[in-house]
Amino acid sequence: MKTKLLLTFLLVAAALPMAAQVNDTYVIPVSGLAPGAFGTQWQTQLSIFNPQLDYTLRVSMTFIPTGGARGTEAFVDIPPNAGYLTDNVLKDVFNTSGTGSLLIATFPEDNPKVPNAVLDRSFLVSSNTFNNSRSGTYGQTIPGIWTGLQGDGISAVAHGVRNIASQGWRANIGAVNLGRSNVTMRVTVYDYDGNTVRSNMPFILPPLGHLQQQLPVEVDSGSVEFFLDDPSGEAVVFPYVSVIDQISGDPSYQTPILLASAKGLYGKKAAAMRTADVGKKLDIEIARGVRANAVRLGAVFQKAK
Repeated sequence: MKTKLLLTFLLVAAALPMAAQVNDTYVIPVSGLAPGAFGTQWQTQLSIFNPQLDYTLRVSMTFIPTGGARGTEAFVDIPPNAGYLTDNVLKDVFNTSGTGSLLIATFPEDNPKVPNAVLDRSFLVSSNTFNNSRSGTYGQTIPGIWTGLQGDGISAVAHGVRNIASQGWRANIGAVNLGRSNVTMRVTVYDYDGNTVRSNMPFILPPLGHLQQQLPVEVDSGSVEFFLDDPSGEAVVFPYVSVIDQISGDPSYQTPILLASAKGLYGKKAAAMRTADVGKKLDIEIARGVRANAVRLGAVFQKAK
């Protein structure tokens, strides 16, 4: 089958970045349709691609609002080897505004004629959240990710962070919590030389909710480290940092990197561990829990190009 040939190629080319992104569930940690500081206006472009050559995929999109309000789900049918793109996903798909996160997934129950395997339901996703101004657009590519923080002692770090008002830099930090209870994300900031600026600042993340706010301390070219306190051990959290040039409105986005090896995250030993897993891979069962709490809108119809 053509499908098998394509996906076999993706597996063999494991060293390529593209191969590392193939999955059936993704989180885009932040999206929006909202005014920002200094007259900026933000919106999110979303692109989804179906690499399967033999069948259409029904792809679920769930918007998880900032603050923990109830989510909203819609779906789109994407033909073989084709894509779906919207320049304003919150308006076009969810008919709403504000900020939040996106959960994108292909559920077996939505794709009954597709083999029930991650590889067979795999697709690609990316987004661009940009400042839409009269002088042009300034945007940040925000990829779909699937590995998040868990309360296992492993941290994640973003570096090269600037948050200096006098020099026109603003850094926002945020996260989405896909668990069903409040969890505490702790944030430590280090300066350029590795000295601690402030340690273990607590941020309470609501269940099935998104949070974003400005980094509360100034730092120039420093780093931000994220930890998770979760006694239940069930939450999975996806943090991020966004640094904005307040003069131009141009942003840059970072997904913090987990301080663990790929073998530790995805190897057989890690998969066999029950109580001390290293990091947490988003899967279809976690996605079902998010979907179960969402209002369903139905199908989104693709516009003719």
